[in-house]
Amino acid sequence: MRSPESKQSGHNSKLGIISLIAIISAAFLMRMLSYTAVTANGRITPVGFDAFYHMRRILYTASNFPEYIRFDSYLNYPSGFEIGWPPLYDLLGAGLALVLGAGNPDTHTIELAGALLPVLLGALTVIPVYAAASALFNRKTGVFSAAVFAVIPVHVYTSQFGMVDHHVAEVLLSTAAFAFFILALKAARDAGLSFAALKKLPSERKIALPVVFSVCSGACFALLVYTWIGAPMFMGFIGLYFFLQSVLDLKAGRRSDYLVICSASNLLTVLLLSAPLCIGVARPGLELSAMFLSWFQVCYVLALLAGVLLLGAFSAYISSRKLDWWYYPALILFAFGAGLFILRSFSGESYGFVIEGLKYFSGKGGILSSISEAGPLFFTTNGKFTLAAVIGNFGLGFPVALAAIFLLGLEWRGEKFLPERVFFLFWTGFAAYLAISQRRFSYLFSVNVAILTAYLLMVLFESLDVENEVKKLFRTGIKTGNLPEPNPETGKKSKARTKAKGKAKENSKAETKKKAKAARKSKSRLAASKPDYFKLVSALVLIGIIFVPCIGIVAGFSKQAVLIDENWQDSLQWLETSTPSTSHYTEPSETPEYGVLSWWDYGNWIVYLGKRPAVSNNFQTGVEDSAFFFTSGSEEQANSVLDRRNVKYVITDSKMIEGKFRYIAELAGKNVEDYYEIMKVKSGTGYQTTATIKEELKATELYKLHQLDGASLGNLRLVHESVRGTAGGNKAGDGNTVKVFEYVPGAKLSGTFAPNQTVKAELELSSNTGRSFLYYNTATADENGFFEIAVPYPTENTGNGNEAGKGNEVAAGDGGVTAATTSGYTLTAGENSTRTGIQVKESDVLNGNRIEIEFS
Repeated sequence: MRSPESKQSGHNSKLGIISLIAIISAAFLMRMLSYTAVTANGRITPVGFDAFYHMRRILYTASNFPEYIRFDSYLNYPSGFEIGWPPLYDLLGAGLALVLGAGNPDTHTIELAGALLPVLLGALTVIPVYAAASALFNRKTGVFSAAVFAVIPVHVYTSQFGMVDHHVAEVLLSTAAFAFFILALKAARDAGLSFAALKKLPSERKIALPVVFSVCSGACFALLVYTWIGAPMFMGFIGLYFFLQSVLDLKAGRRSDYLVICSASNLLTVLLLSAPLCIGVARPGLELSAMFLSWFQVCYVLALLAGVLLLGAFSAYISSRKLDWWYYPALILFAFGAGLFILRSFSGESYGFVIEGLKYFSGKGGILSSISEAGPLFFTTNGKFTLAAVIGNFGLGFPVALAAIFLLGLEWRGEKFLPERVFFLFWTGFAAYLAISQRRFSYLFSVNVAILTAYLLMVLFESLDVENEVKKLFRTGIKTGNLPEPNPETGKKSKARTKAKGKAKENSKAETKKKAKAARKSKSRLAASKPDYFKLVSALVLIGIIFVPCIGIVAGFSKQAVLIDENWQDSLQWLETSTPSTSHYTEPSETPEYGVLSWWDYGNWIVYLGKRPAVSNNFQTGVEDSAFFFTSGSEEQANSVLDRRNVKYVITDSKMIEGKFRYIAELAGKNVEDYYEIMKVKSGTGYQTTATIKEELKATELYKLHQLDGASLGNLRLVHESVRGTAGGNKAGDGNTVKVFEYVPGAKLSGTFAPNQTVKAELELSSNTGRSFLYYNTATADENGFFEIAVPYPTENTGNGNEAGKGNEVAAGDGGVTAATTSGYTLTAGENSTRTGIQVKESDVLNGNRIEIEFS
């Protein structure tokens, strides 16, 4: 028969498994809340920016499995771009699509698989979170950690339905790797792992357990190398932890054999599993590039492995010589500093590479200044202190985690600072640094916040004795006469009671007293068996404080999960259906016919939804040219960018003029103060910052295009503006209006007039929304009286399907930008000379024909 202890253990295991399954199910449902928003328009719209390119890659891979896009001619047009993303995430998405589509999935099935993949990976991450917390504390804390993690907003956002991005895989694999390493450290301590103990492997199998866990951790790291180009950061963390723990071991007089064995096993596994892929896809030569899978990852892991072995040997030498422990860190830090100095002296390029890598993870790289999510956690893009991002990412978990760290410091101080606990604290500090320096890394810190929050909840629950109160609440069938006696010394009390009953006849008075005493005890036990509702309510309040805000935040952003607004969707749908198709979209190895220029934020949208090549996209390719074009005050210089990049369409939106312009200016090498007069104005609520437009902004290509509809520009014509952003077509600019311009040679209106006089051409137009606007352009006659004005709009009905210039009136549903009247262009020269009714054909605009104008 099974003992009561084993039955209880089995019951607890089953309850733990059931709880974990329930939490995984809840995590899955939380991440599916965005389903309605993502599928609102009848198709699956990815969430975010990079998600659109991941979806493009998954579509390609599902059709060419296991091949994936390595070079894309639709990026950085017309040069193309080599994709640095490792392939595992997109291979998983394509593999899921093949399973759901029974080997032949259609586009909708592939998009469904891509949108569902982050949900599955996010829900599975609950398991390593539970494992890590259980190893550090106990199973109950593990269950609570998993429950908190299931609803923590920043991770739900990262893994919600439609968020087709590899960040969710980063969390899953890094957490699994760290959880396995924690288990390895704990098992090594329990088994007394050392180099001498390895000889007992055949008979002492428990000695192999930490090595097995270390190998599993290394396998997760290797998968992370296949998933994210930033994976070396996590493996470098193992090296940093090794150094810290070996210093603590030396100080405590402990050998670090276990640490060397676990760390070396981990890194050797990474090297053996990741090297074949890195070498196999490496570009010709021995290039050491951290932006691509190359020999860099191989050399990096090899260097870490060598460093662990050398540090371990040096630590053993210090220990055997009985030298002071501080010699070890002092000499290592000196050697590191000397190495950087030598590197800077002999290879400035390599030194710069190291420094730029450090800047990247601190959020101080050049291009990072234009990425809002790369900003500090506690500050807005304008440098103002804020808690909005903290609350939005973690609910109230962040301050609770801070309190938990304080309690852990008290509980784990002294000899209780075991290796696995040091590892967790160091991991927490590392993740916190990443999140605080760049808020986008908050998803990595979500694991630590969840574990720390659960730990603090368990401490509070234990102080309230919640478990015992819950048992009292659900206990039934208890009667006063059946109350059990106290458990300690049960046998002795029973014998005493029997003797008392035997003597009852001899001493009735004593018997009466005993009965009264027994009644009082029964009443006391009955009262003690009732639950303390104050404690139960307090526990529910604590749970509510953690879970309710998180669930509310998640429900809020899930309703508006899709970042691309209707105006961009409308404009990109028009771009796909109403402009000439480009070749090689499904096999992007050859150069397409033309490109589209916009700001880099929108490049992936243009490629995936518009199915057109983009000059600049979210890989920050072509950013300098885009910034130079939009800030240029010279039409000739701006056109030179369009010519060099073979651009046919330019797309602008309201946000480029408003919030994004400061980044456009900075990446063009200019200051936003050159374009806006920024002042602090005192008001009733304090000081407010105001920005007043300067003439320098009005002279830029961006302003002329978006605010003036291309007025004074001779080669760019408005061909479409978003319908939903114009408030019924009354005026542009309500909401986020998106405008599409076509780059054309332009017809040349030329003639002679008095020298040095201004000649102005005007044409009344009507946009596809029904909004009327005036196009104009000017020229100054030279010393011989010759003038020439380029105009991009025709006045005829072309009938060729081109949206621009489809006729003299806007037909219902036509969707084009047309001349509002039949009068044609009006030319005004000087103060009194005017010519009206000048007709321009579409062929004149497309071929750059010259139309001679005579003034009387």
